Amino acid sequence: MNTKFLLFLILLLGLAPQVQAQSPVTVVADPIAVANESQELTQWANSIATLNQQLQQLQQQVQLAQTVKSYLGDPAAAAQAMQLQLLGSSQLGQSVGQLTSALNRTVDGAKALENTGSQLFSPVPTTTPGELSMTFNPTQFLPFSAIQNQNANVATVVQSTTSQMAALQQQKATALAQIQSAPDQSTVQKLTAEVNALDGEMAALGQQQQTATDQIVTQDIADRNDRQMKAQAANQAADHELNVSLQNFMQWEGRISSDRTEFQ
Repeated sequence: MNTKFLLFLILLLGLAPQVQAQSPVTVVADPIAVANESQELTQWANSIATLNQQLQQLQQQVQLAQTVKSYLGDPAAAAQAMQLQLLGSSQLGQSVGQLTSALNRTVDGAKALENTGSQLFSPVPTTTPGELSMTFNPTQFLPFSAIQNQNANVATVVQSTTSQMAALQQQKATALAQIQSAPDQSTVQKLTAEVNALDGEMAALGQQQQTATDQIVTQDIADRNDRQMKAQAANQAADHELNVSLQNFMQWEGRISSDRTEFQ
């Protein structure tokens, strides 16, 4: 009985490994690790979505920039293609004519008497109506020389500035024509800037003409004022001399005394 029970136990022990090999093995997952992995996947998905949105925005900006460039054009390329003849500082700062302070340093009364105004006038004769030789005091004709100098200055300024303004006006007409056929807004802006610069220089030349004209008008007013002042001073001097002469005569007449005697 004991022997049979022992044999039965040995048989069970021999079959135990086979039973264990045939039994299924179950692996239990860690819930914390699964949760962390899921969270990382979610973060990666959000990052990819954000990056995709940024790429779309960048593409929109590039497209917008290309659209704007197609409308406005390339300023550097436009300027190079137009080959603008920009006004130099030497032209902008150019000035003709002289100021009154400089002109008055060259007054000459003797030359004023000989001046014919480009054959418009006749020179002052150097003889009296009775054909006597006459020598004038040149210092008394300095104001007339100043007016003549101012007149010559105005003629120089007007002649020079008028020719310059004509050339600038031609450049402006060309620029305005180019604006009408400009391919883009950038070219229009460049040409408009050139037109404004041309207008500014023409205005400066016009101001030079006005200054020269104002100077001769001012000089003429000064000369007239001087003559009127001296005429008034001469009248007062003459009146004073007449009063003194009358007083002297009355004093002299008071010292005369005579007795009447009958004629026999």
